[in-house]
Amino acid sequence: MNQDLRRNLRLVAAVSIALVSLLIAVQLLRSYSGQSNDSTSPDDRRPVEVEVARVEKTTLHPSLDLVGQIIAIPERTAVVSSQAGGWISSIAVVEGQSIDAGDTLLKLDARLPESNLLRAQATLAEKQATLAKLKRGNLPEEITAARQARRGAQANVDSLRAELAALDDLLNRKEISKLQYETKQKALEAAEATLGSADANLKLMEQGTRPEMIAEAQAQVDGAAADVKAAQLAVDWCTVRSPIDGVVVQLSARQGQFIDRAVPLATITDLSQVFAQFQIPSDALANVPIGTPVDVRVTAFLKETFAGKVSRRSGEANPLSGDLTMFVAVNNQDGRLRPGLACQGQVALPPIADALAVPTAAIADHNGQAVVTAIHNGKASETEVTVGTQADGLVQILSGLSPGELVATKGGYGLPDGYPVEAVGVGSAAEKK
Repeated sequence: MNQDLRRNLRLVAAVSIALVSLLIAVQLLRSYSGQSNDSTSPDDRRPVEVEVARVEKTTLHPSLDLVGQIIAIPERTAVVSSQAGGWISSIAVVEGQSIDAGDTLLKLDARLPESNLLRAQATLAEKQATLAKLKRGNLPEEITAARQARRGAQANVDSLRAELAALDDLLNRKEISKLQYETKQKALEAAEATLGSADANLKLMEQGTRPEMIAEAQAQVDGAAADVKAAQLAVDWCTVRSPIDGVVVQLSARQGQFIDRAVPLATITDLSQVFAQFQIPSDALANVPIGTPVDVRVTAFLKETFAGKVSRRSGEANPLSGDLTMFVAVNNQDGRLRPGLACQGQVALPPIADALAVPTAAIADHNGQAVVTAIHNGKASETEVTVGTQADGLVQILSGLSPGELVATKGGYGLPDGYPVEAVGVGSAAEKK
């Protein structure tokens, strides 16, 4: 017998004993006043009126009543942090506010990241211009200028060679100094070097840009583009956004606060569906599989029932009580159910057909043993019974009674065995529940 039933039975028993004792005292007083002690016999005792019910078979519809609370579904909760440190310049939400994925939660000071982005963009533009120039090749005007430079260098070399040839005879006749001759010779060597450079430049102009130069320039452009992306990402990180649709259930950030990266700033929960969390006895697990419907009532909305289904159970039982935690998924599109609210749950268990039952009021507790006051031939008889499931105001009788017997539901507890009674209000167990 469960504790609640035992407690109720003891309370009923106490009240019944008081009433019966009072009735017996009144009866004895009347008997003593009306006749002498010598003429009193057990058969002269006046019957006590008791309400009775007939023991019969019926179908019981038991249920499991649970107490718990509303919690958020872990997979529907996001703890938001910033990927960059800095000063919080503004906060765009408050606790309890509903938001959509992508909405701004807060902003960090972005002046330095924005400056770095501008610098990276300028470097990229420079590299892109160089690459474009190499891919385009030399302009016709540039090639023409290179040819003219080469012709000028050639003319200078020819002129210096003629002058040096003329100086050979003068040097042989010693009409000029050796120093004058060597000076002119060095000027010729310099002119020849200039001609070689102009000749090489003209060839490069005519051949176009080498592939390796274009590849090198392309690599520099790619590196500059990556720097721009990194700088842009640093700017984006200065705006912290919600990753999911939901409600701001916790906000720890404050304007002007300096934060480090990865520090929790806000908790966003999608409350379109929540869990009702209950503790369920381990002996009821077989009757409450995953998917079992559960009627959930919340203390704040007692007149309304929310339909739920068993979604999951804890992996291990409480070592002290043997209970397991059961999670019931409840749709909450309007968002009225909030984490932390107290709730009750009722699970319909399989019906028990052809159950021998009596009203709960017929069961009493006698030193831990369930008893009933059975009525046989107009006399009371305390009878021990074995009880089973309690449901709908009825208690299942596993042993001790037979169908059709009468049991007292009021006024019969504590009567001595064989005490005469007068049965009133005879009805079925279902009528007397």
